[in-house]
Amino acid sequence: MVTNKATETLQSSSFMTAPPIIHMASKRRFRARRNLPYKDAKPYKASLYYWWWAFLKRSRHYQNTCARNGKGNLSKLYQDFGDIFNVGFLTWWGSHQMLFAENTALIERVDADPLDSTLLYQIDPQRPLSQIQEEIKALHMHAHAIMPVAPPKQTSSAKYPIYTNVSAHTLHKVLTIWDLRCAHPGTSAYDLGVLAGFKANILAPPKYGETRTRAAIKTKAHNKQARTSIANQSNRYLRTAEQYIDNVGRGEFPKALRR
Repeated sequence: MVTNKATETLQSSSFMTAPPIIHMASKRRFRARRNLPYKDAKPYKASLYYWWWAFLKRSRHYQNTCARNGKGNLSKLYQDFGDIFNVGFLTWWGSHQMLFAENTALIERVDADPLDSTLLYQIDPQRPLSQIQEEIKALHMHAHAIMPVAPPKQTSSAKYPIYTNVSAHTLHKVLTIWDLRCAHPGTSAYDLGVLAGFKANILAPPKYGETRTRAAIKTKAHNKQARTSIANQSNRYLRTAEQYIDNVGRGEFPKALRR
């Protein structure tokens, strides 16, 4: 997007999903309490763009590239994302959000009066009508300090488009399991799930410690199945996390094609 001033460019930018901007208008779009990944999480963690940054930090290739000042396997990605390990997310977002912004047809007015709020918008007939309408609507609503509703599904024009929508809650769980595996490499998948807060429906053993009664055998089989279910869920999240981390290093997120 091109506007009269750089600050206007940031303010008028549109995104395929809610950006992590913290002000009163954004709260309407976030629906923060419903979309937060966990209780008392910072509001910006409801945005997929935060999780893009968080998963990229887990890429060893990107860690090595940043440690070598941009030299490494992901040197091309580094030119866009920079060193994300020495800066907080909101600070990083402030200078890199245009990587995810949608291109629009605003025309720069070099000689415009600074007090004039008029914008010139050039319509490209080759672009989808729905996208043109949505951009004009977003500009109008922004002028009246109203956050636009989420746009309909459309082809993204961002340099780094969101691959698919995944809830912040799921991304949090996936990353939690990954971090626990890194911290406890020898821990079983079931125990990782328990550490991550997965609830297993484990039944209490028989009151008198019997092991061969029908009730005892049934309880044992149930608990084995419950533990297997948690272990399978943990392993599924680990496979997903591995794909997210691998693909985010390729500039695609959140992308996992196999479970």
